[in-house]
Amino acid sequence: MNGARSPTRAALVRRFSFAFYLLLYPLPWLAQGTTPLAVIAFLAGAGIFLTLPLLPGRFALTLGLRAGVYALIGTGLIPFGGYWGIFFISAAATCGAIRSRVSRFASLAPILAAYGLLSWRFDQGLIGSLITLIVALGALTTTKLSMDLHRQNEALAAAQEEIRALTLITERERFARDLHDTLGHSLTLIALKSDLALRHLPDNPESAAWELREIGEKTRLAVSAIRLTSLKQALTEGCLTLEKAGIGVTLIGDTAMMPPRSEGVLVMVLREALTNILRHARAETCTIRFGHNMHGQAELEINDRRSPNSESEFVLSFREGNGIEGMRARLVELDGSLSIEPRCDGMTLLITLGNAP
Repeated sequence: MNGARSPTRAALVRRFSFAFYLLLYPLPWLAQGTTPLAVIAFLAGAGIFLTLPLLPGRFALTLGLRAGVYALIGTGLIPFGGYWGIFFISAAATCGAIRSRVSRFASLAPILAAYGLLSWRFDQGLIGSLITLIVALGALTTTKLSMDLHRQNEALAAAQEEIRALTLITERERFARDLHDTLGHSLTLIALKSDLALRHLPDNPESAAWELREIGEKTRLAVSAIRLTSLKQALTEGCLTLEKAGIGVTLIGDTAMMPPRSEGVLVMVLREALTNILRHARAETCTIRFGHNMHGQAELEINDRRSPNSESEFVLSFREGNGIEGMRARLVELDGSLSIEPRCDGMTLLITLGNAP
């Protein structure tokens, strides 16, 4: 860009570092002598040179205009016998900070042309003029490379920040899925066992006390259940919960048929599926099948059925919630997929794992 920008600390350091080169201007005075007016003129020009990068907001000049002012300072100091070419070198270096190639050339060309004409007009000598032009082009190239590196570093820092933000979002989503699946399953069990405990009171206090102890145990394990529960254990607990809720369970196959590396994900998916059956399905039976398809991929099928006399509009009102979305997100990690077939008498969930041995 060629617009005005607030100077960064690095830009100010570069500018004030270059200010040391202004000491080249009075070197000819050592041989030729000078006057108080020349000293005052030089200090005034140096003051403007140092002040321009500090102009705030709407007073700030574009890089092209700033380079032009530096060239004008050098031109104005010609009569005072100093090395005025140093301001043209600074002007060329400032042009190197302009991002657009066209704008950079449009600013640099008249500055170098003006220096060439002034050098010829005031008879600065061919060698001295060529040295100044070469140094000016070197300063231009150095500044351009420095600015390119600075912009690349800024882009890299922005990309790293974006990666950190995306990583944080991904981790939060993963944590939210874990929290939803674990607490959703546990709270459903707690609610179910609370109902059972109320049914046992006051006629069967021993059974009610047993259910209350189960509630306490499930509450304590709710947070750590992700790491502590195997697929086989989760299946056993899930089937027991369904049976206590009056849902008949049929098992086909065995958990050993599933890839070991998928166990953690399948535990969460199984819990979510069985929790949905307890909450929403009004099911009378549930069939859980472990097996492989014709392509050798591991499959987990969960099929619930309810009485034909139950409401038949469930299939029409079905929509995927956070739990289903969480299942799909987990299965993607295993190159797996989830298909859902709502029916008037129930629903079938088919989980296919893409990385089966």
